[in-house]
Amino acid sequence: MAFRSNQKDTAGTIDAVPAAAAPEAFDDRRLLDILPAHICYVDADLRLLYVNRAYAEWREMDRASAIGKHVRELAGPENYAAIRDRLETARGGKAVSFEYDLMLPGKKCRVRAHYVPDIGADGSVRGVLAHVLELGEQIDLHKRVADSKALFEGAFQQSPIGLALVDTSGIILQANRSFADMLGRSVAEITGIGFGSITHPDDIDADLFLFRQVLAGHRDSYRIDKRYLRADGSITETNLSVTAMRNEAGEIVRFISQIVDLTEQKQAQREMSAINAQLALAMDAVSGGFWHFDIAERDFRVSDGLKTFIVGPGPVPFDLDAYIQRMEPEDRAGAGFERLISGRTERETAEYRLRTITGEHWMRCERKLVRDEEGKPLKIVGVAFDISSEREELRLTQEQANRDSLTGLLNRRGLEAAFGKAQRDQACGVLAIDLDGFKLVNDRFGHDAGDEVLVETARRLRAAVRDHDLICRTGGDEFVVVLSGADEALMDTISGRIIEFMAGTMIISYGEVKVGCSIGTAWYPTWPVDLKEPLSRADSGLYRAKAAGKNTWRAG
Repeated sequence: MAFRSNQKDTAGTIDAVPAAAAPEAFDDRRLLDILPAHICYVDADLRLLYVNRAYAEWREMDRASAIGKHVRELAGPENYAAIRDRLETARGGKAVSFEYDLMLPGKKCRVRAHYVPDIGADGSVRGVLAHVLELGEQIDLHKRVADSKALFEGAFQQSPIGLALVDTSGIILQANRSFADMLGRSVAEITGIGFGSITHPDDIDADLFLFRQVLAGHRDSYRIDKRYLRADGSITETNLSVTAMRNEAGEIVRFISQIVDLTEQKQAQREMSAINAQLALAMDAVSGGFWHFDIAERDFRVSDGLKTFIVGPGPVPFDLDAYIQRMEPEDRAGAGFERLISGRTERETAEYRLRTITGEHWMRCERKLVRDEEGKPLKIVGVAFDISSEREELRLTQEQANRDSLTGLLNRRGLEAAFGKAQRDQACGVLAIDLDGFKLVNDRFGHDAGDEVLVETARRLRAAVRDHDLICRTGGDEFVVVLSGADEALMDTISGRIIEFMAGTMIISYGEVKVGCSIGTAWYPTWPVDLKEPLSRADSGLYRAKAAGKNTWRAG
């Protein structure tokens, strides 16, 4: 982003001058102008050189008359007092992020501001880039630049973002101070250990599943919300991004992990750094466009880019009714902008499915109300982005987080989620299953052989129950089966079938092994409120089955 100022010694005015001419599609200022983010730039004397359209509309500012004015004059005494010290810090060469109450005509707005110094080649501060985020809004540009490989420009150790280099076995080869501080540990303490030892137990399966997918070549990177264990036993919640690093032969040699602390206010500053570094890439990657709606005239207009995205090129008539008809019917209620038209809100975000020329896409639409000089609603402007990939990644991540990475069965979290969605008026049978002889396989052949037994057990359990029944590996060699709509006779039949299927010899890489199972059961004529009491009863039956000589089942 190029900003220059002409200073007239006689008049003392400062005019914003654009950088060297370039085609409109690559004009840096145009890119900033079409962002919904609030961005401005002041020179070293704190006089405004640039303000983008979103910021000017938000502050109801005339951009032409504002250029060259001092921040004190534009902000007003009360707001200037709140930001003055932070501006001086940025003007001194240090980036700063903070929250404060922005006083606007007739209201107070809580915002988070980021001031980034513009340091020239000679080391002097030429100006300050400001990004102001109204808290509560869902500006999600960070996700739309997730595929970029340049998430930071600083050196590894100096980055404010947690960074770690991890080898293909999951050992941390190198970590920076920011990551160590998140965990309340020193860099030396987390160097050379496996990431599983500092990961919350409930998050290990999902992380390992994605890690192994990258190793297997199914994907190059992944992102996941993940909890880390601090030295004092407390938890740090983060967003983890992992990207494979390959040699010239295309082989994975290590992973670069970026860890953003979601519990700290510095998250916004890191997001701003990512946005600044990859602004052009983000705009190139976005599918969608802009629209505006004249409230008085009921006139709806869309940009050429959005119209082409939806109905293709050419002179195809396209109005508000045509746009609404392309929305999925169940999404239309949430996509309306009646609250904006009535003036009850200034800004809204809606997500909906839209039928386009290339099929159905999930769209996120940011809408803002524009008022006339008397404060009456005048028009609504909006920008619509295609978020189909983001939605699909979220769905896959949620699904993977509910699955056991080894067997593909539900894990405990996935079982509880599925159990809670069942119809309450149907019968329910709960089976607690524990393998007999599994420890002998592990002791004789090792854990790899044990893993093969667990995978084969999962296959046999699937074969023994119905497609709509729930199967869960709760941990180790323990499993739970939930039978929906089954009477006691059917529950006993399926229990016997599982005993029979598990009694058969298993052929694994290490030879033939025999592993049976014991089962405890609990039956309910209507669906229980939760799993706590049914599992307790089934565990009691499992204890009785073990005492009866194993390879059998007993009711709890």
